[in-house]
Amino acid sequence: MTEQKTQVKALYYTALVIGLIIAIVIIYEFWVAVATNPKDPWSVFPISRFFTEFTDAMFYIGAFIWLIGTAVFLVELAGYTVTARGLKKTGQGVGDWGVIDIALAALSAAVYGALLAATAPITIVPGFTWLRPANSLAPLFGMFFGIPGAVGVAFGNLIADILGGYFGVGSIGGFVGNFLIAYIPYKFVKDHSFKTAASLGEFYVWGVIVQAIVSAIYICWWLHAMQAVVGLPLFVIWGIIAPSILSNNIAVNAILSPILGVLLYPFVKGRGLYWKDRVKVPQ
Repeated sequence: MTEQKTQVKALYYTALVIGLIIAIVIIYEFWVAVATNPKDPWSVFPISRFFTEFTDAMFYIGAFIWLIGTAVFLVELAGYTVTARGLKKTGQGVGDWGVIDIALAALSAAVYGALLAATAPITIVPGFTWLRPANSLAPLFGMFFGIPGAVGVAFGNLIADILGGYFGVGSIGGFVGNFLIAYIPYKFVKDHSFKTAASLGEFYVWGVIVQAIVSAIYICWWLHAMQAVVGLPLFVIWGIIAPSILSNNIAVNAILSPILGVLLYPFVKGRGLYWKDRVKVPQ
Protein backbone atom coordinates (compact mmCIF):
# COMPACT_ATOMS: atom_id res chain seq x y z
CA MET A 1 0.00 0.00 0.00
CA THR A 2 2.83 2.40 0.88
CA GLU A 3 4.56 1.65 -2.43
CA GLN A 4 1.31 2.27 -4.30
CA LYS A 5 0.82 5.63 -2.58
CA THR A 6 4.40 6.58 -3.44
CA GLN A 7 3.80 5.73 -7.08
CA VAL A 8 0.58 7.75 -7.19
CA LYS A 9 2.29 10.70 -5.52
CA ALA A 10 5.15 10.50 -8.03
CA LEU A 11 2.58 10.48 -10.85
CA TYR A 12 0.97 13.66 -9.56
CA TYR A 13 4.31 15.42 -9.19
CA THR A 14 5.19 14.32 -12.71
CA ALA A 15 1.98 15.91 -13.98
CA LEU A 16 2.88 19.12 -12.15
CA VAL A 17 6.37 19.22 -13.64
CA ILE A 18 5.11 18.43 -17.13
CA GLY A 19 2.48 21.16 -16.86
CA LEU A 20 5.06 23.75 -15.85
CA ILE A 21 7.43 22.63 -18.58
CA ILE A 22 4.69 22.94 -21.20
CA ALA A 23 3.88 26.47 -19.98
CA ILE A 24 7.54 27.49 -20.08
CA VAL A 25 8.04 25.95 -23.53
CA ILE A 26 5.00 27.80 -24.91
CA ILE A 27 6.25 31.13 -23.57
CA TYR A 28 9.74 30.46 -24.92
CA GLU A 29 8.54 29.33 -28.35
CA PHE A 30 6.38 32.42 -28.74
CA TRP A 31 9.32 34.62 -27.72
CA VAL A 32 11.42 32.87 -30.39
CA ALA A 33 8.62 33.38 -32.94
CA VAL A 34 8.47 37.10 -32.17
CA ALA A 35 12.26 37.37 -32.43
CA THR A 36 12.26 35.44 -35.71
CA ASN A 37 9.38 37.25 -37.40
CA PRO A 38 8.25 40.33 -35.42
CA LYS A 39 5.67 41.31 -38.04
CA ASP A 40 3.98 37.91 -38.16
CA PRO A 41 5.09 35.65 -35.27
CA TRP A 42 2.03 33.41 -35.70
CA SER A 43 3.33 32.12 -39.03
CA VAL A 44 6.31 30.50 -37.26
CA PHE A 45 4.76 29.76 -33.85
CA PRO A 46 4.64 25.91 -33.60
CA ILE A 47 1.13 25.76 -32.10
CA SER A 48 -0.22 28.01 -34.86
CA ARG A 49 1.41 25.84 -37.50
CA PHE A 50 -0.12 22.72 -35.95
CA PHE A 51 -3.65 24.14 -35.92
CA THR A 52 -3.40 25.49 -39.47
CA GLU A 53 -1.92 22.26 -40.81
CA PHE A 54 -4.78 20.22 -39.37
CA THR A 55 -7.63 22.72 -39.83
CA ASP A 56 -9.93 20.18 -41.48
CA ALA A 57 -9.37 17.67 -38.67
CA MET A 58 -9.84 20.42 -36.07
CA PHE A 59 -13.25 21.20 -37.54
CA TYR A 60 -14.50 17.64 -37.08
CA ILE A 61 -12.88 17.26 -33.66
CA GLY A 62 -14.33 20.64 -32.72
CA ALA A 63 -17.82 19.62 -33.80
CA PHE A 64 -17.66 16.64 -31.44
CA ILE A 65 -16.29 18.77 -28.57
CA TRP A 66 -18.90 21.45 -29.23
CA LEU A 67 -21.78 18.96 -29.08
CA ILE A 68 -20.49 17.33 -25.89
CA GLY A 69 -19.59 20.64 -24.24
CA THR A 70 -22.94 22.24 -25.05
CA ALA A 71 -24.85 19.17 -23.85
CA VAL A 72 -22.88 19.14 -20.57
CA PHE A 73 -23.56 22.86 -20.11
CA LEU A 74 -27.32 22.38 -20.51
CA VAL A 75 -27.45 19.23 -18.38
CA GLU A 76 -25.54 20.88 -15.52
CA LEU A 77 -27.79 23.95 -15.61
CA ALA A 78 -30.73 21.58 -15.29
CA GLY A 79 -29.21 20.15 -12.11
CA TYR A 80 -27.75 16.88 -13.40
CA THR A 81 -24.27 15.58 -14.10
CA VAL A 82 -23.00 12.73 -16.22
CA THR A 83 -21.57 9.74 -14.33
CA ALA A 84 -20.55 6.21 -15.27
CA ARG A 85 -24.05 5.11 -14.19
CA GLY A 86 -25.89 7.78 -16.15
CA LEU A 87 -27.33 11.12 -15.12
CA LYS A 88 -27.25 12.02 -11.44
CA LYS A 89 -28.80 14.99 -9.61
CA THR A 90 -26.27 17.51 -8.29
CA GLY A 91 -28.34 19.97 -6.30
CA GLN A 92 -26.57 22.74 -8.24
CA GLY A 93 -28.96 23.32 -11.11
CA VAL A 94 -30.20 26.87 -11.59
CA GLY A 95 -33.56 25.80 -10.17
CA ASP A 96 -31.81 24.72 -6.94
CA TRP A 97 -29.94 27.98 -6.38
CA GLY A 98 -30.47 29.93 -3.21
CA VAL A 99 -29.39 33.45 -2.30
CA ILE A 100 -25.77 32.42 -1.70
CA ASP A 101 -25.53 30.63 -5.06
CA ILE A 102 -26.88 33.66 -6.90
CA ALA A 103 -24.50 35.94 -4.99
CA LEU A 104 -21.49 33.72 -5.81
CA ALA A 105 -22.44 33.60 -9.49
CA ALA A 106 -22.79 37.38 -9.53
CA LEU A 107 -19.51 37.84 -7.66
CA SER A 108 -17.67 35.53 -10.07
CA ALA A 109 -19.15 37.33 -13.07
CA ALA A 110 -18.33 40.80 -11.73
CA VAL A 111 -14.74 40.03 -10.70
CA TYR A 112 -13.92 37.95 -13.77
CA GLY A 113 -15.58 40.37 -16.18
CA ALA A 114 -13.95 43.44 -14.65
CA LEU A 115 -10.46 41.93 -14.66
CA LEU A 116 -10.86 40.68 -18.23
CA ALA A 117 -12.09 44.11 -19.35
CA ALA A 118 -9.10 45.74 -17.68
CA THR A 119 -6.76 44.01 -20.14
CA ALA A 120 -9.07 44.30 -23.17
CA PRO A 121 -6.95 47.10 -24.71
CA ILE A 122 -4.07 44.59 -25.09
CA THR A 123 -5.53 43.10 -28.26
CA ILE A 124 -4.36 40.03 -30.17
CA VAL A 125 -7.12 39.91 -32.78
CA PRO A 126 -9.18 43.15 -32.64
CA GLY A 127 -12.80 42.39 -31.85
CA PHE A 128 -12.17 38.76 -30.92
CA THR A 129 -9.40 38.09 -28.39
CA TRP A 130 -6.86 39.80 -26.16
CA LEU A 131 -4.30 39.12 -23.43
CA ARG A 132 -6.20 37.54 -20.51
CA PRO A 133 -4.27 36.95 -17.25
CA ALA A 134 -7.64 37.00 -15.45
CA ASN A 135 -8.28 33.54 -16.90
CA SER A 136 -6.27 32.23 -13.95
CA LEU A 137 -9.36 32.87 -11.80
CA ALA A 138 -11.79 30.91 -13.97
CA PRO A 139 -10.85 27.39 -12.78
CA LEU A 140 -10.79 28.62 -9.17
CA PHE A 141 -14.35 29.96 -9.35
CA GLY A 142 -15.50 26.59 -10.65
CA MET A 143 -13.55 24.54 -8.11
CA PHE A 144 -14.49 26.73 -5.13
CA PHE A 145 -18.09 27.75 -5.97
CA GLY A 146 -19.25 24.85 -8.17
CA ILE A 147 -21.73 25.37 -10.99
CA PRO A 148 -22.69 28.91 -9.85
CA GLY A 149 -19.03 29.87 -10.16
CA ALA A 150 -18.75 28.33 -13.64
CA VAL A 151 -21.90 30.14 -14.77
CA GLY A 152 -20.49 33.34 -13.29
CA VAL A 153 -17.34 32.88 -15.37
CA ALA A 154 -19.47 32.49 -18.51
CA PHE A 155 -21.35 35.72 -17.78
CA GLY A 156 -18.12 37.45 -16.77
CA ASN A 157 -16.66 36.76 -20.20
CA LEU A 158 -19.85 38.11 -21.78
CA ILE A 159 -19.58 41.27 -19.67
CA ALA A 160 -15.95 41.70 -20.73
CA ASP A 161 -16.91 41.27 -24.40
CA ILE A 162 -19.53 44.00 -24.05
CA LEU A 163 -17.30 46.41 -22.12
CA GLY A 164 -14.29 45.78 -24.35
CA GLY A 165 -16.19 46.12 -27.63
CA TYR A 166 -15.81 42.43 -28.52
CA PHE A 167 -19.48 41.45 -28.31
CA GLY A 168 -20.77 39.58 -31.35
CA VAL A 169 -21.68 36.16 -32.68
CA GLY A 170 -18.36 34.82 -31.39
CA SER A 171 -19.46 35.67 -27.85
CA ILE A 172 -21.88 32.73 -27.95
CA GLY A 173 -18.98 30.31 -28.28
CA GLY A 174 -17.02 32.26 -25.70
CA PHE A 175 -19.90 32.04 -23.22
CA VAL A 176 -19.95 28.24 -23.06
CA GLY A 177 -16.21 28.00 -23.74
CA ASN A 178 -15.45 29.98 -20.60
CA PHE A 179 -17.98 27.94 -18.64
CA LEU A 180 -15.94 24.87 -19.59
CA ILE A 181 -12.70 26.51 -18.38
CA ALA A 182 -14.23 26.61 -14.90
CA TYR A 183 -16.30 23.43 -15.19
CA ILE A 184 -13.60 20.93 -16.20
CA PRO A 185 -11.43 21.38 -13.07
CA TYR A 186 -14.58 21.57 -10.90
CA LYS A 187 -15.70 18.23 -12.30
CA PHE A 188 -12.44 16.28 -12.42
CA VAL A 189 -10.13 17.72 -9.74
CA LYS A 190 -11.12 16.01 -6.49
CA ASP A 191 -8.98 17.95 -4.00
CA HIS A 192 -9.34 21.70 -4.46
CA SER A 193 -6.94 22.79 -1.69
CA PHE A 194 -3.76 23.01 -3.82
CA LYS A 195 -1.87 21.71 -0.77
CA THR A 196 -1.30 18.09 -1.74
CA ALA A 197 0.46 16.28 -4.55
CA ALA A 198 -2.90 14.92 -5.71
CA SER A 199 -4.48 18.37 -5.75
CA LEU A 200 -1.66 19.94 -7.76
CA GLY A 201 -1.22 16.97 -10.09
CA GLU A 202 -4.92 16.73 -10.92
CA PHE A 203 -5.12 20.48 -11.42
CA TYR A 204 -2.26 20.50 -13.90
CA VAL A 205 -3.92 17.74 -15.89
CA TRP A 206 -7.50 19.07 -15.88
CA GLY A 207 -7.24 22.73 -14.89
CA VAL A 208 -4.24 23.56 -17.07
CA ILE A 209 -3.89 21.21 -20.05
CA VAL A 210 -7.32 19.69 -20.72
CA GLN A 211 -9.42 22.81 -20.16
CA ALA A 212 -7.09 24.86 -22.39
CA ILE A 213 -7.38 22.40 -25.26
CA VAL A 214 -11.15 21.97 -24.90
CA SER A 215 -11.94 25.68 -24.59
CA ALA A 216 -9.67 26.67 -27.50
CA ILE A 217 -11.19 24.09 -29.85
CA TYR A 218 -14.76 24.74 -28.65
CA ILE A 219 -14.55 28.50 -29.21
CA CYS A 220 -12.69 28.28 -32.52
CA TRP A 221 -15.01 25.62 -33.91
CA TRP A 222 -17.88 28.01 -33.33
CA LEU A 223 -16.00 30.81 -35.14
CA HIS A 224 -15.24 28.38 -37.98
CA ALA A 225 -18.87 27.27 -38.22
CA MET A 226 -20.01 30.93 -38.16
CA GLN A 227 -17.28 32.06 -40.56
CA ALA A 228 -19.77 33.55 -43.02
CA VAL A 229 -21.08 35.78 -40.21
CA VAL A 230 -17.89 36.67 -38.34
CA GLY A 231 -15.89 37.09 -41.56
CA LEU A 232 -12.55 35.80 -40.25
CA PRO A 233 -10.15 33.81 -42.44
CA LEU A 234 -9.51 30.27 -41.21
CA PHE A 235 -5.85 31.13 -40.64
CA VAL A 236 -6.89 33.81 -38.16
CA ILE A 237 -9.33 31.47 -36.40
CA TRP A 238 -7.02 28.47 -36.11
CA GLY A 239 -3.63 30.11 -36.59
CA ILE A 240 -4.02 33.04 -34.18
CA ILE A 241 -7.13 32.81 -31.99
CA ALA A 242 -6.86 29.07 -31.17
CA PRO A 243 -3.16 29.20 -30.16
CA SER A 244 -3.81 32.46 -28.29
CA ILE A 245 -6.54 30.85 -26.17
CA LEU A 246 -4.54 27.66 -25.67
CA SER A 247 -1.27 29.43 -24.81
CA ASN A 248 -2.85 32.01 -22.52
CA ASN A 249 -4.86 29.43 -20.57
CA ILE A 250 -1.93 27.07 -20.11
CA ALA A 251 0.60 29.76 -19.19
CA VAL A 252 -1.47 31.80 -16.73
CA ASN A 253 -3.22 28.79 -15.17
CA ALA A 254 0.02 26.87 -14.68
CA ILE A 255 1.72 29.81 -13.00
CA LEU A 256 -0.94 31.99 -11.35
CA SER A 257 -3.85 29.68 -10.50
CA PRO A 258 -2.03 27.48 -7.94
CA ILE A 259 -0.66 30.56 -6.17
CA LEU A 260 -4.09 32.20 -6.02
CA GLY A 261 -5.68 28.86 -5.10
CA VAL A 262 -3.44 28.35 -2.06
CA LEU A 263 -4.22 31.88 -0.88
CA LEU A 264 -7.98 31.86 -1.53
CA TYR A 265 -9.02 28.31 -0.59
CA PRO A 266 -8.75 28.80 3.23
CA PHE A 267 -10.69 32.08 2.95
CA VAL A 268 -13.48 30.50 0.87
CA LYS A 269 -13.74 27.40 3.03
CA GLY A 270 -13.48 29.32 6.31
CA ARG A 271 -16.50 31.43 5.39
CA GLY A 272 -18.65 28.48 4.39
CA LEU A 273 -18.68 29.35 0.69
CA TYR A 274 -16.98 26.19 -0.61
CA TRP A 275 -19.55 24.30 -2.66
CA LYS A 276 -18.87 20.87 -1.11
CA ASP A 277 -19.64 22.33 2.33
CA ARG A 278 -22.89 23.97 1.18
CA VAL A 279 -24.53 21.68 -1.36
CA LYS A 280 -26.54 18.66 -0.29
CA VAL A 281 -26.44 16.21 -3.16
CA PRO A 282 -29.90 14.62 -3.67
CA GLN A 283 -29.98 10.87 -3.11
